[in-house]
Amino acid sequence: MRIECPACGAAYEVPEHLLTRPDGTPARPVRCLRCGQEWQPAAQAPESPPSPPASPSRAEAAGPAVPQPVLPARHAAPTQLQPGPAPAPVAVPDSRGTMAPLLAWAASLVLLAVVLAVLVLQREAVMAAWPPATHLFHALGLR
Repeated sequence: MRIECPACGAAYEVPEHLLTRPDGTPARPVRCLRCGQEWQPAAQAPESPPSPPASPSRAEAAGPAVPQPVLPARHAAPTQLQPGPAPAPVAVPDSRGTMAPLLAWAASLVLLAVVLAVLVLQREAVMAAWPPATHLFHALGLR
């Protein structure tokens, strides 16, 4: 069923079962997405099917048919999205068997241990080059 907002004229295509209850009474009010106006859409009589086109005259039947251009509506009604087929599953490589992340962590820890060992073993040179390090080594009990 096509409904239009009385305030701004926005048109919407809404299934009939959402606007009326099974007993035919109006359901709840609707709200316009464009202007926010709330209103109770009026029930409409079922639309009659379009009449069949008249048979073409002999002059029209003899000539080639010229297609009529389809112009876009100024305020097109929103389309109803229908569920489509489920997307195909994506193959994800199994990373449980790879050792790369584990080796990267191990290398990082070894590098950190080497840097700390050099700082401790060469603490006299570090304190001479950077005097604030004296407070750090003193706090750690390595003076």
